[in-house]
Parts: sequence; C-alpha cells; structure tokens
Amino acid sequence: MLLRSLLVLIASAFLAHGSLPASHDMLPDDKSSYVKLEVRGTLFHQSSISYIRTNDSSFPETKLVVKLERNEDKNPALDRYLQELNGKPVVANGFLDCRRIGQEPGVIYMYLTSESQIERPKKSESE
Repeated sequence: MLLRSLLVLIASAFLAHGSLPASHDMLPDDKSSYVKLEVRGTLFHQSSISYIRTNDSSFPETKLVVKLERNEDKNPALDRYLQELNGKPVVANGFLDCRRIGQEPGVIYMYLTSESQIERPKKSESE
C-alpha cells in the first residue's frame, strides 16, 4: 500500500511538472508591458505634490499613500483641477512608476499626465 501511494505521488509530481510552463515562458514577448493602477481615495497636497490617501479593501487598517508623479510641471490646467479636488474623494487611473517601488514605505508612485486620469466617483460608487 505504501509503495502504491509513493508511485502515485511521484507520477503526479512528474505530470504536474510537465504541464507547468518554465518561468522564462511566462515573461511577455513584447516591450509594451506595464502595470496599470486604479486608486480610490482622498486627494490631498503636501507642498506642491499631490497624493491620494487610501487603504486596502481587505485590510482597512492598512493605510496606503499614492504619490501622483507628474511628467510635466508646467500644466496649469492640471494644477487648478487638482486644487479643486483637494480633500475630496477621487478615482485615479495611471501607470505604476516601477523605478520607485520600495523607495518610501507605504508609498506607491503613479504617473499623472492629464485631468482625464482623475475624477470624482459617481454618487452610487461613493455611497
């Protein structure tokens, strides 16, 4: 009985190993790979930098700050828009700045290039 169980276990391991792709097969083939974020939280400013304060939906006690990185500092329309949203709930979409992962504990960096990436949530979403 023990021998049969061992044979089944070994055969299962070989079959499972044969069906799993090698780690290099899981890498994307093209150079257009990215990580896209959607963040829901409260917009605030510290100095001239905009942030979104949020928390993990599964672990509400875990606080997270998303720093909005700007490609261009001279965008007065975006500056005014961000000032209007200060202290309000927002939903922002953008790309993760992977170069800065782990630079500051609890802070994620997201690229923000235009007003269309950040908006107030709909009434039904914020309730």
